Amino acid sequence: MAKGTFHRRSTIALSAKKKGSESRSFGFKKSIYAIAAAALIVAVGVGLWQRELFNKPVKAEMPGKESRCSGQNVVVRSPVNADALIACEGARDAIEFLASKDLDVPNDVAIEIVMKLPPVECSFAAGCYLESERRVFILVYSEFKKFKTWFGVPIDRTLYRSLVSHEVAHVVAGFNFKILTPSIQAKEYIAYITQFSIMEPVQRERVLSQFPCEAFEGDWQMGATIYMFDCMSFGVRAYRHFLKLANGRDYLHAILNGEALVE
Repeated sequence: MAKGTFHRRSTIALSAKKKGSESRSFGFKKSIYAIAAAALIVAVGVGLWQRELFNKPVKAEMPGKESRCSGQNVVVRSPVNADALIACEGARDAIEFLASKDLDVPNDVAIEIVMKLPPVECSFAAGCYLESERRVFILVYSEFKKFKTWFGVPIDRTLYRSLVSHEVAHVVAGFNFKILTPSIQAKEYIAYITQFSIMEPVQRERVLSQFPCEAFEGDWQMGATIYMFDCMSFGVRAYRHFLKLANGRDYLHAILNGEALVE
């Protein structure tokens, strides 16, 4: 990910006329690049983007107490016990849903609940999955609550649980992809349909009612650009698309095998 900082280069003037012309041309190009880069940074930061651009280990703040979720291969580190319990529930929901679609379950899932997410990989998000470390990071509920709303509805603990499910779905999907570089829309499609599928029905209807958009008609509509510029609408439209499929299980496996939602 670009860091969004640009520094103007110094040039040696061969003549006043040449220098002025080159500077204006160079400055114009730099402005275009800066605007394009800034737009991409904003689009990426708003979503629950895969944070895979830096491979160095990330140190979580306030790792808290480590506990293993009952009956699961899930380990949660959290400074707040109540948040850890919700994380276990969200992880269980995601794993059970995807297992019901015949996806294999990883031997271990690591969730870090932190006061602040890694600054580069997860900027402006509420949670993220670091593929290079196979770790999920989720904000503590008290910090998540500061967002006030999410998907257009007031934040509560059921939304928090679905946030965990979204990120754990990335872990499970990553364990099942048969291709080396799945597209961002392929990853997010699986995460969002998992998140909406496990939501409490009343909560799900409240969220969906905030987005009057129609279901995607097919793969051709589900591009990376659509996701980046409005990730939540992408998620809603993806879920509505999934509901219309004759066989959702087969479509998920087509994605995992690189037969659908490819670049």
